[in-house]
Parts: sequence; structure tokens; C-alpha cells
Amino acid sequence: MSAPVIPGFAFIEHLGSGGFADVFLYEQQWPRQRVAVKVVRPDVPLTDREKYLFTAEANSMARLADHPYIVSVITAGVTAEGGRPFLVMRYCPPPDLGIRVRSNPMAPVDAVSTGIKLASAIETAHRSGILHRDIKPSNVLVTTYHEPALTDFGIAGHMSEVEGDNDVRISYPWSPPELLDGRSNGSVASDVYSLGATIWHLLVGRSPFSIPSGDNSTRAISARILHAAPPATQRPDVPPALDRLLQQCLAKRPEHRPGSALELARALQRIESAAGWARTSVAVEGDRPDASVSAPDATVHPEPPEDATAMKPVTVISASGPRRIAPQDVSPASGDDEDESGGVSALVWAGIGAAVLALLVGFLVVRGDGRGEDPGVVVPTESQVPDDLVPDVLTEAPTLTGRRTARGVLFEWNAPVPIEPGDSFSYHRDDTDDYGSTTDEQLLVRTDAPVCLDLRMTRGADNSPTANECVT
Repeated sequence: MSAPVIPGFAFIEHLGSGGFADVFLYEQQWPRQRVAVKVVRPDVPLTDREKYLFTAEANSMARLADHPYIVSVITAGVTAEGGRPFLVMRYCPPPDLGIRVRSNPMAPVDAVSTGIKLASAIETAHRSGILHRDIKPSNVLVTTYHEPALTDFGIAGHMSEVEGDNDVRISYPWSPPELLDGRSNGSVASDVYSLGATIWHLLVGRSPFSIPSGDNSTRAISARILHAAPPATQRPDVPPALDRLLQQCLAKRPEHRPGSALELARALQRIESAAGWARTSVAVEGDRPDASVSAPDATVHPEPPEDATAMKPVTVISASGPRRIAPQDVSPASGDDEDESGGVSALVWAGIGAAVLALLVGFLVVRGDGRGEDPGVVVPTESQVPDDLVPDVLTEAPTLTGRRTARGVLFEWNAPVPIEPGDSFSYHRDDTDDYGSTTDEQLLVRTDAPVCLDLRMTRGADNSPTANECVT
């Protein structure tokens, strides 16, 4: 492959090719160092659009050049022969992160740490008014010091300008539904989605909606992104809180995802804390490096239902919407009330736990061991705490089945834990994108068409993993 002659740089080898550019390894003569040079391919017409994209990439990466997890741009220019634009960047040895994890996925501790570092880079870009819009494993390089470095801002856009774009390039496996169906040209929420999909890939070695030995055509993957429930990693060593967080990142609706890359980074830090892993600092300008959440609460709330109306004893969905066959004296609670009650509940549990601990310690200190010696502070184990002080954790999905009846499609399920007062089930219909909630363990959908249902159990501020069932 012919490499361009660039004064002051000696060609070494071809590194790879992208959508409209080749990447070469050169040695810069002064100061002497190896660099990666990205050059527009000779067969790509240099339209105004291509020139704009290349200029935008150079400017975006230059503005973010001092970030530790973003590939820095050293200089840019145009070749003497052919007038081909080029970027000179810090050299990161191949392969990219996507290739590295294809046959050897990351350990959860490393994937979480990498996710925090990439979230730091993306938050920094967002604070500079830049949307990446093409976050994926192949756009994450690895430095010589084994740190991730985000690159390829070729289709990045400024937040104030992206909605006017008429030509948005899409990387299907990692793009959110709103980009695929044209509802958005990119946003903070879409970058959060793509980062969540990238972390999922690091853990599994493939994109979230690709299927091993299945139909992974662009059309098939796009259909699953638009309609299938966000999948779990199915790895036993992945903390349930991490699976729930990634499913939240992959939520169909942007408003149900973490509100920012920084919010995602903080949630990942809480997972590190709960698992006892070393803490990864967030590298965002103006943000305190030690400003992680101290409480090891790694509970993440997946997509909340829009309609939290409780219905008993059988929930029926027809053309006119959900209704109760036998009304009960149950007051629907809004999502805001649920969040507030969850916060109060956490404080109550903390107070009860502290009181129990104080009583046990005081009793043991007074009693001693019969010889008048102070046994010291004794911390009770979980088995020493009364059962009613250890709330159930929703770590498993409900068992969900569906069948067609003369009245419509009947979904039935069993809760993963014994049902208590206040428990409910949140559901989402993939065919209509409708959300709802019920206290029943069955749901009748009056339709003759195929229908898919996503279902979670909710207890206070905790949510179970999602079960999915389709009936044709």
C-alpha cells in the first residue's frame, strides 16, 4: 500500500484502514518518536463533507489532547501530493481493545476500571460540548502503559449542531435505538448507551445484541436493538449490580439510562467498592479525584415503568389500555415517591443496624468471658443479625411463560422470592413500547398479533433482572 510522503516523517508500516482513511506508522524525525498518521484514502472523494469531518476530528481531539484516556493529536496537515488531509497522533500499539477481548474477555474488575476511565474521557468531551457518536471497542486503543485511549472522533459533533446533520454515520452493533430509527443524531444519552454496550463487549467478547452462531446481519442486529430486551452477560463472576447497570445503559428510552457519563462512572465506582476492588479514580477536569460515593450501595435501577398503576387480581391490556377486573384499594405510587421511600428506607435500615450493633457490643463487653476480661469489639456476622433485618435481594428474574388463549395472550410468572406487601412487577411490551406495573402474577394482552413481554420484580428501590417471553 502506498504511503504518502510527509516531510519530517519516515514511513515504517501500514497499521490499518477505516471507513475513509488509512493509518500508518511513521517515525517523526524531530523530536524522534513513533507516531500514528491517519490519512484520507486516495479513493475517497474529498467532498466538502469529508473535509469538514476531518477538520472537526482534528479540532475535537486537539481540544481534548491532554486527557490521559484520549489519543492526543500532535499536528495535522495536507500531503503535498494529492492534497490528502492527515492527522499525526500518539502511537498506541495494535491491536485495539475490541480485537484484544474477542477471544479473551476481560475480568469484571478490569472491565469496570476500563469503563470508569472511558467514562472520564467521554464526560470530559461532553463538558467541552463534544459528542463522540461512535464509541465502540475498536475505537479504544491501548497505550504502551496498558491504559485505554479513546480515538476516532471522525463523526463527533458539537451539541448545539448535531440535530442539523443530514448525514449521520452509524456503527450498528453499538448504536442506540434512537439513532437507528432517526429520532436523534446523537446526544449525551446515546454516548452513554454506546459506552455501556462497549463495556458489555469487554466482558463477553461480542456486542450485546449479536448472537453466537445466529443471524448477525445488520438488519437482524438492528431489529434486536430496537425490540429485544437488554441482555445480561450470563457470566457468573459478573456482580448482579453490574449486569443491572449495563442493562440500564442499554435501555430503549434515553431518559431511562444514567443521566451522564459521570453518573455512569460513579455507579461503576460503587460496584468496585461493594466488590472490594481497588478504586479507579475519575479523571474529569474540575472534578475531585476522590469524589467517589463512599457508601458501597451498588444497587442500580433499570428502566422504571411510566405507568405504575397497581392492578388486581388480573391485569388486562386491550386496545383501550390496561384495566383492573376487580378494583382494589391500592393507591398508585409515582416514581418520585418510590425513590424518596427508598432513601428513607436506607436510612431506617442504617439506624436499625447501628442500634443492633451497639446493643450486641455493649452486651458482650459487659459480660466478658466469665473472667472479667474485656473481649473487645465484636462485629456480628449476618447469621447473628435477626432475619427481619436482612432484606431479600432480587438477584434472579421471575419465571415467565406465555400462551395464546381465546381471549388473547396470557403471560404468567412466578416471583423469584416470596412476595411481600408492597412488591410489584414492572412490564414492558416490545411490540408497542408500552410500560406498566401490576401486583398480579399474570397479565392478559388482548391481541391477535405476536407480542413480547419484558418483566421485572420490584421491591422498594430494588429491581430484579429482566425476564423476556415472546408469543407468536
